[in-house]
Amino acid sequence: MASRITQMLTRLAIESGGYGQRVPMAAGVVYKRHLIATGTNQPKTHPLMMSEGYREDQLFRHAEVDAIRNALRLITAEQLKQCELYVVRVKRPYTASKTWVHGLAKPCVGCANVIQNYGITKVYWTKDESKVLDFS
Repeated sequence: MASRITQMLTRLAIESGGYGQRVPMAAGVVYKRHLIATGTNQPKTHPLMMSEGYREDQLFRHAEVDAIRNALRLITAEQLKQCELYVVRVKRPYTASKTWVHGLAKPCVGCANVIQNYGITKVYWTKDESKVLDFS
């Protein structure tokens, strides 16, 4: 199941193009083995971004916060504690490349604070890889 979720989030991150940000990322909230919400980096901000230790240059809405925000439309904060969070980053292996690889998607300090404050204890993220992603 984890690889299926990672593959779905990888496609979402590529399609999002990072929304003007330099890092295409996607995150997904899984509740009782079902992907219930996703999020991507957004050019907007959110009140959580101001209060959780984000640097000035990081005040766009991060994929993790976007996914949590979207999940809270469907479940309670108490139920969110039972969820898993998956975070995916994609990048080009070199500037002129037409292919994608996974990049390190470990949540930043601000996102880690949000995740911890909502009681999410299972967080999975991609690591830097050189293997080209193949969707055929």
